[in-house]
Amino acid sequence: MAVKICPKCGESNPEQAWTCVRCGSSLQNAEVAGTPDADKGAGISLGRDESICPACGEQLEPGARKCKFCGTTIYKKPAAPIYEEPEEDPFRPSAVSIILLILATVVFPPAGLIVGGVAVVLGDPDKRIAGQLLMVLGLIVIAVKYFFNACRHHFLEEIRLSAWSGAPSLGIS
Repeated sequence: MAVKICPKCGESNPEQAWTCVRCGSSLQNAEVAGTPDADKGAGISLGRDESICPACGEQLEPGARKCKFCGTTIYKKPAAPIYEEPEEDPFRPSAVSIILLILATVVFPPAGLIVGGVAVVLGDPDKRIAGQLLMVLGLIVIAVKYFFNACRHHFLEEIRLSAWSGAPSLGIS
């Protein structure tokens, strides 16, 4: 938005004004500040170009937060968030988690029973309590492992029997 500066009082007037709004002097030979509307070409930018004021269409200075012609506050568009698609299924177990699961269910329970038994037989009273705890935890893990294994075999047997009889069982057809 271009403005005419009154040569007598220095007041900013609209570009189309013929007389000063403050003192009434003629603006026929007044200096024009800003880009005249005729020179703007396409007109008002709708904020798509960050170097053009969205309100008056004037060229903004680099890094400006406010238009020096119309006073409009300039809001920068936020940068697009960076989001990368995960390459793997996050619910798929990794090799490390499978190894830890095998160690926790196959290796540690018997090792706990052996170390716990040795600590109970040969250790002092504090080591006996720790040895008893290791033995109990080892037995619990082994019992839970065999319980789930038995449930899995029972479920698979039900599926096999229902497939042979042709009758739906457990909601599986």
